[in-house]
Amino acid sequence: MPQKTCLAQFDSPIVLIQPLQYPNVGLVTQDNTIYMHNLSSGESTRIFRPNIPENDTLYCAFDPQHDRLLFGTNKAHSLNLIDLNEKKILIQFDLDQQSPTIISFSPDGLYCVCGTDQGRVLMWRSDSSTLISRLHSFPEYSTLYSKPKTNYVSALTFEGMTLASSGYGGSIVVTDYRTQNVMKRYTPGYLKNTALLFYNHFVIVGNQEGTLIKIDQNGVLPNQRLGTSHKNIRYMRRIGPEPYILVASDLPYITLINGDTFKVIQERYLELNAPLTSLCVIDDTLFSGNQQNEFLKFDLQPFEHLEKLIKAKNYAAAYLCCANEPLMLHSDLYQVLETIYAEHMKKAKEYLNQKMIDEAKRVLEPFNAAKTKEIGELFKAYSFMDRFTLLFQQKKLSAFYGHAEQYPLLQETTLYRQVEKLWAEKFSKAQRLMFLNKLKEIQEELHLFLTVSSKRPFILLLLQNSAILISYSKAIQTKNYYQLKTITQNFPLLRKFPSYLNLIKNTGEIVAAVARALNERSLEEAELLLNELKEVVHYESEYAQLKKLFTLAKNLNHAILNEHWRSAYRLIDSHPELLILPWGEELNTRWNEKLSQAEHYAIKGNITFIKKEFSGLITLPQRQGRLGDILRTAYHVQLKRLLKTDPEAFSSGVFTYCDLFGIDTELRNLLKKAQRKNITPDLTQVHLMPKNRDHWVSHLSVLPSKIA
Repeated sequence: MPQKTCLAQFDSPIVLIQPLQYPNVGLVTQDNTIYMHNLSSGESTRIFRPNIPENDTLYCAFDPQHDRLLFGTNKAHSLNLIDLNEKKILIQFDLDQQSPTIISFSPDGLYCVCGTDQGRVLMWRSDSSTLISRLHSFPEYSTLYSKPKTNYVSALTFEGMTLASSGYGGSIVVTDYRTQNVMKRYTPGYLKNTALLFYNHFVIVGNQEGTLIKIDQNGVLPNQRLGTSHKNIRYMRRIGPEPYILVASDLPYITLINGDTFKVIQERYLELNAPLTSLCVIDDTLFSGNQQNEFLKFDLQPFEHLEKLIKAKNYAAAYLCCANEPLMLHSDLYQVLETIYAEHMKKAKEYLNQKMIDEAKRVLEPFNAAKTKEIGELFKAYSFMDRFTLLFQQKKLSAFYGHAEQYPLLQETTLYRQVEKLWAEKFSKAQRLMFLNKLKEIQEELHLFLTVSSKRPFILLLLQNSAILISYSKAIQTKNYYQLKTITQNFPLLRKFPSYLNLIKNTGEIVAAVARALNERSLEEAELLLNELKEVVHYESEYAQLKKLFTLAKNLNHAILNEHWRSAYRLIDSHPELLILPWGEELNTRWNEKLSQAEHYAIKGNITFIKKEFSGLITLPQRQGRLGDILRTAYHVQLKRLLKTDPEAFSSGVFTYCDLFGIDTELRNLLKKAQRKNITPDLTQVHLMPKNRDHWVSHLSVLPSKIA
């Protein structure tokens, strides 16, 4: 079992554990007290306790890059960002009459996201109180749904620039939260989803009934389902090397599953003394809290213990240790153990080749308890060594090879390698005789192997199809791939010839060279290599994929060289495979930098900069949604200023805004604030009609720099 350590005891169970700047972690207890724990010193420092009503639910998120805390309650309509060192409020985020149901920071700490009780996913920069995006809403409203009485966002998870969220209705939305140019929505069911996890190109969902659902984001594989003993799954975390995933609820144990096979490895992988209340993984170390108010640490990869066993040459115990700790099976130290075992096996085989059985047993003795089956098979195979040797001496090669097929370990003997070398020499000599048309000499050269079933097809090919072999040899020498393709299709046995296998191996290096040339933007070199690869039958699918990528890369390169940025971005939006190229990814990086600047200016209400910076790019089909949100943010900032300074201009600005964007939630909330000041723009039903989110694009030519 993994080694468990109690790091601290608190007055109340820990309900949240999240990393801060190393070596600190942030803790929140059930009595709403905020702590900072230093993993190096082992000291826990009480930071503060928010002054909230006793029956309110506290929602918190720690900034992973800075010592900051974002918090709110289920009854409040705002969030507060706190500096944990200074113990003061930095920013207050207004939720416009909504309450949080879940909150989180982006991995870089630059953005914070809040799911609300109106089913909305809202996003702010962590350096400004201005809302910069309403990412999406739950449920996905349609004729099938009426507005729910009780709404929520129930789960959020980040991976890089990608955000997955789930809420009322059971759907999951995956989006690039920066560009928002790609959004995918999946609906595997209608139950409440309580946990989300990215796993390679999959999203794994845990729901309130304890079922895990694995969704292929590429849409190639059907959804996979895995039932667990957990109800209301609260945590899913990747741990150690692939494919390990931890799954937990409020039960007193944690389950380990295989993310690739999507099967349970150990149902009760970690046993706790009491029901689980929180869980966090930091650098492959697990931290948790339980109902006994403990702050626990689990060493899931006890390398020190394994290292001691290896140094003491207690190899069987070392293997047993790894069997009990599945995460160690992919570690470097386990590979060291496997190398030691391979060396001992090699030495034992050398002894067995010399009939020194006792010495072989002595060499493998430290592994007996762990490798009983493998060692037993080895000695069983070598027990036929005398018979194996006699068959060779009697030149009964058919039976000799039959024994080698029945007991594959015999193929690792010195004798078998000698016979294979003899075959290679004789077959090579026979091929030379074929060019001289000396059939009788060929038969004499190969007569030892005529009765060997695995060799006979090669011999018949040599004797009966000499013209084909001559053509094949010439094609190999001249690298005539087209001719080789035709010949090997008619005579597939030729693909087993060493000369053909070596050619294929060398051709595989061409595939890598094409990919390297594309990455380095050396398109002429890539084209030359592709022409060489074109006719190789073994690489037809690789050629087709690389050819398509080359054509797209060529078009992208042309767009970049001629500064046709709109065409360049449309290409990478339509063909995301271009993003595997470093210079394709650079385009997205440049776009994100432009977006960051645009957000900064939108917070100031500066429309002019946004229009200038994105001139010609604003209406990119997959990117205009995010730019529309940034424009809305800038106009909202302008309207808020006008509400304070010029009521008449505010009313005029509201009319303009409605013409451009239609009525939206943020404007309705602003109008409520205006009403409290007795400012009521005379809006008609036309103004109050919601418009398509992209309606503003049709008014792009008259988009004002000032709303009024």
